[in-house]
Amino acid sequence: MVACTDDPGAINLDLDLGLRSCDYVTPIFEGPRVRFLSWQTALQTRLSGGCSEVRLDYSLSFDSNFAQNLRALVYGRNMSAVERERVVLVLRLKAKNSRVQFDILPFLNENIRFARDDQANQRPLETLIAFRMLDHLDWPAFLADSSRLDFGENIESLAKRLRPGEEAFLSSQYTDARVLRQEVKALGTQALLLRLATLRRNHKQDLSSILRGLLDFSIFELGSIPITELALIWNGLSTKQPNAFFGPLMSPSADIVKDARGMAWDLTHLRSLQDMARQTQLCSFFLPYFVSFDARWRRLLRLNPIRLLLLDDKMGNQAVGRTLDQDFLPQLEQALSDQARQAMEPAKIAARREVAQKLDRSYAEVLVAREIRNWG
Repeated sequence: MVACTDDPGAINLDLDLGLRSCDYVTPIFEGPRVRFLSWQTALQTRLSGGCSEVRLDYSLSFDSNFAQNLRALVYGRNMSAVERERVVLVLRLKAKNSRVQFDILPFLNENIRFARDDQANQRPLETLIAFRMLDHLDWPAFLADSSRLDFGENIESLAKRLRPGEEAFLSSQYTDARVLRQEVKALGTQALLLRLATLRRNHKQDLSSILRGLLDFSIFELGSIPITELALIWNGLSTKQPNAFFGPLMSPSADIVKDARGMAWDLTHLRSLQDMARQTQLCSFFLPYFVSFDARWRRLLRLNPIRLLLLDDKMGNQAVGRTLDQDFLPQLEQALSDQARQAMEPAKIAARREVAQKLDRSYAEVLVAREIRNWG
């Protein structure tokens, strides 16, 4: 269990690493302090007379924009002073403490399809190599002088040496079940967002009707209710001035399909972070953060962070309690249509959940194509 609290006796989530003070780094936990509890920590406390040790690993995942700028920095390519300073600021977090890790998998989940569909597209591979090169960076030297990167050898020779291994790893991910599952989730979320845009066009400011339409779509088309995504949508639209993240759907342009695809991957990344947070081992806990230069996305994430996370290591399940759930869940209940209420029987929920877990790519693509026709 991970429980956020204001209690001064709990563990400071930031641990003076500067993570929460960096504007480009967004935690998925509310903080500011946290209590960790597992059967291992409880046993430790029992045996040690009231004390237990908790090992924390900090993971920084990132979006495509940050990856592009990091790639430019590592390879010494042209970039603006502002872009460089942003990347350096994030890298210095890693330089200050070895517990801070970079996780490239969320980025690869989004971008691996480009390399798979077009072998001439080298950007995902170059990005992967750039991040592997950080394993060879002299971090103390970088902390002392962030104007230069010392890898202990020529950049070109290091990249050439790393390339075969990273090519093999990238190729292995083309058909990886986890990657393919993330792509299907992103397609389902893209369909949900396009349906949101259609409902917004038809119902304008009537948020209850929009939420009811999204629930019907989720139950009878997607086969499950994506609480996390629906909560962010409701929180983002329920204010007098809707969150700018949803701007492309509120005032659609000719790029609405592309916009919805990018937004869907942002939301899929959030799901990935939740999955990463349940990777507990013995007395260790994983604390994911997301790195993005997109201020709209960061503001949306900070609207509704996780307050309580319950983990079942044996079954691989998790239950999440978010800051604004107390306000959102009653709205969700009220928005259920009569048809949706009839579908909420335990047996029907279990049947839908089983189908949703087997959601295949072809069906997800059909859903997206169907929603696109509303904007053709």
